[in-house]
Amino acid sequence: MEFNDLVLKEIHEDFYFNKNLNLPTIIKEYKNIENIFVELKYLACITIQVSSLRKIEYHYGSNSYNNLLALITDKLKAIKIKEFRNEDVLVVDLYDPDSFLLFLSAPREDKTQLLLHLDEISDRVRIGLDEEVFNLLYPYMKEYCRPTIGFGVEIYNPMVNHMRTIMKLVSNAKKMGEFRDIKRNYMSKYNLQKIIIEKNITTIFQPIVDLRNLEIFGYEALSRGPKETEFFNPLRLFIMASECGLSFELDGLCRKEALKKIKNLKIDKKIFVNTLSTTIHDPQFRGIYLKNLLQDLDIKPENVVFEISEKLAIENYDLFRDSLKDYTDIGIVHAGDDIGTGYSDLERIMELNPGYLKVDISFVRGIDKSYVKQEIIKAMVTLAKKIESEIIVEGIETAAEYEILKKLEVPYGQGFLFARPSDTFSDINRNFN
Repeated sequence: MEFNDLVLKEIHEDFYFNKNLNLPTIIKEYKNIENIFVELKYLACITIQVSSLRKIEYHYGSNSYNNLLALITDKLKAIKIKEFRNEDVLVVDLYDPDSFLLFLSAPREDKTQLLLHLDEISDRVRIGLDEEVFNLLYPYMKEYCRPTIGFGVEIYNPMVNHMRTIMKLVSNAKKMGEFRDIKRNYMSKYNLQKIIIEKNITTIFQPIVDLRNLEIFGYEALSRGPKETEFFNPLRLFIMASECGLSFELDGLCRKEALKKIKNLKIDKKIFVNTLSTTIHDPQFRGIYLKNLLQDLDIKPENVVFEISEKLAIENYDLFRDSLKDYTDIGIVHAGDDIGTGYSDLERIMELNPGYLKVDISFVRGIDKSYVKQEIIKAMVTLAKKIESEIIVEGIETAAEYEILKKLEVPYGQGFLFARPSDTFSDINRNFN
């Protein structure tokens, strides 16, 4: 067989089966799909699209795209096994390889049951796939990536070619997916507004430990949305707030709720409260307003540390320093959060000289096996001493990481090795076995 014949054979085979995803195309399964259509006299289809994958392929290449698509495909297959019947037909879209089609076979009981619950059935797919897509794509996109799930139904018409009707069904189901996406985005914004208005935020705490003696130095206040919602995940909560233009409102609420919780728990330790760089200018949360609030809550200002996040760049350092003075004048210290992940870290340290430098988890994970990470942390410790700041490392999970950090003279740290976040001021876990 000649080379061209081999290429043509491979192309021909791809029309029937996607070898990378180990899934058939609609051509391969067409006869089964047509049989369902003829038997039921209607055909229902669910479409699953992950359009953000195209951007990843463009920016990161086809290898990253193919790896992510394979992982998402495996998750979708697991959902199919768990939630659907063997007779339902799952295929990859022939011309759109980051789209999948699920054709539904005859229901076991009443034929109208399928149509009544098509929206609900589609939601089962969405719920099963949502978290997987977000977790896989966020490190690349840094935005709220979600799958687009649509559905549609077409009635049998013996006057019209079956293939034409099935293609029309797929097209309309995808359009329904686009409509549901728009609706879902509006509902997410509404639900987030509702959370803010109703102050439906929970504050939990994770201890910050003195690595020299394992005593608790302070606690970081962390915010969570309502359980059983997409906003219980803090990353998704704050990303959606950013995309909806509600970062300022959410951040202010989280700060206030954290301080109220501290009053109820009555603790005399350092409390680290996260805040965005833009919300440090909040006129209702600075100067005399903040001083009076802390007095009412019986909280010592010197125990409060505001962690300035790198999520938003500081545009004007002169203006920022002026706003920061309202906090430092009453004894509040500020910390630079996520050090090492932002493009302006060194500028931020130089301009603001934070009292604490919180080093991102990416520099801590596996540091016992990485000479480069150890040298970076060593340099950070030296810098902190010279500018009279203190290093706090995040994400310590193993005893080996702890031992190396202690050897490098890192004074403070937090992570699952000591304690997971809790709604109470829990003791650290001293079991390093």
